[in-house]
Amino acid sequence: MTTYPPGPPPLRRRDLLRKVRSIRDLLSDPIAYVGGRFSEFGDLYHVDEGGGSHLYITRAPDRIREVLVERAGDYQKRGGANDRLVPVLGNGLLTADGEAWKEQRRLLQPRFHQRAIAGYAATMVGHTRAVAWGDGETVDVSDEMMRLTLRIVCQALFDHDVQDQADAIGATMDALRRASEQSLLPDWIPTPGRFRARRAVAGIDALIARLVAERREEGLRDDLLSMLLDVGLDPTLVRDNLVTLFLAGHETTSHALSWTWWLLAKHPEAEARLHAELDEVLGDRDPTVDDLPSLPWTDAVIQESMRLFPPAYAIPRVARVDTELGGYPVTAGSQVVSWLWHCHRGPWFEAPDAFRPERFLQPTFPKHAYLPFGAGTRMCIGAGFARMELRLVLATLARRYRLRATPGQTVRPLPRVTLSPEGGLPLRVERRGPIS
Repeated sequence: MTTYPPGPPPLRRRDLLRKVRSIRDLLSDPIAYVGGRFSEFGDLYHVDEGGGSHLYITRAPDRIREVLVERAGDYQKRGGANDRLVPVLGNGLLTADGEAWKEQRRLLQPRFHQRAIAGYAATMVGHTRAVAWGDGETVDVSDEMMRLTLRIVCQALFDHDVQDQADAIGATMDALRRASEQSLLPDWIPTPGRFRARRAVAGIDALIARLVAERREEGLRDDLLSMLLDVGLDPTLVRDNLVTLFLAGHETTSHALSWTWWLLAKHPEAEARLHAELDEVLGDRDPTVDDLPSLPWTDAVIQESMRLFPPAYAIPRVARVDTELGGYPVTAGSQVVSWLWHCHRGPWFEAPDAFRPERFLQPTFPKHAYLPFGAGTRMCIGAGFARMELRLVLATLARRYRLRATPGQTVRPLPRVTLSPEGGLPLRVERRGPIS
């Protein structure tokens, strides 16, 4: 008899109502629902979904390391929750498996080497420097960061300025995100959201087709789009990877920045230390990539923000072969989900729910307890790009501004494809004295 980790009673055919209720509760508040299961069953639990379908959920650093690093070859992305992304992202780098993934990774990796991404720093700072907020103005930081990171990724990777298209692209991206959400309704049932999603996919496809056509007509440049065209990548894969980079290349970064502003607004002592570091190192100038090693507190603030609010809050995988996890057997086809939100707030951190950037100045927590960009061979290819962008954007804006929450203001994290602030994030702007 197979032994499984602790978990709720198996779901049988006659338990349809219980299954529907369980899915409803999960969709209503995934973070609380899964957190409750961890409290009840431990850091690794099992769900028998019936019909031979098995689900393993973990927050334990050692188990996550097993899945993403030690036994990474035993798992794949397709066949589970990631399949919801395929209608939007196609078979690009984020969703591909096997040889298709290896070939795309080989082609794209040079564009994200440390020396290559350093060349994007001026673009990042230049677009951030153009942000102009008025003293006393209330801004939706979530929307502002989304627009800013979209402009940066398009300019840096595609040599294309989207300032006059930001609203249209933003609406398209929101529809694409909603298209990837789980629903209680079967996929074949038409809904207004699914209609908007199909229209959004058509819209982003048209934009990419225009970019490709313009690039072919005007000639190749030193950017990712030109590289994809130059190596003769299949046109469908060009499209799939551009859509992937549109989404992954700006959305996760924008959410990380939004949560960082929120945490700084709620913790004035950490904010004051940030401003002191920026004033000492930068004075009255904007940062450069060479300044980053001299800004350890800025980096620690970013890392602690991504610990508490990881934009990629869960990592799903599907067992490709029979394997094991924590000594328990895992049959081929079983789904395994590593919940980074709960891992990042586990007992291996002192005061896990507290905002303490200093914990990253001299880390004492387990290596795989903090994985905002994943780990192993499928670690986010743009991690270096994102970390540089996060620090440069924060330093450039925090040198000039403070952002303030209203008394009693709360923000609820909304787990979609990534972790966004539900309903936006309005904060009040304060200019920082005479600094320009």
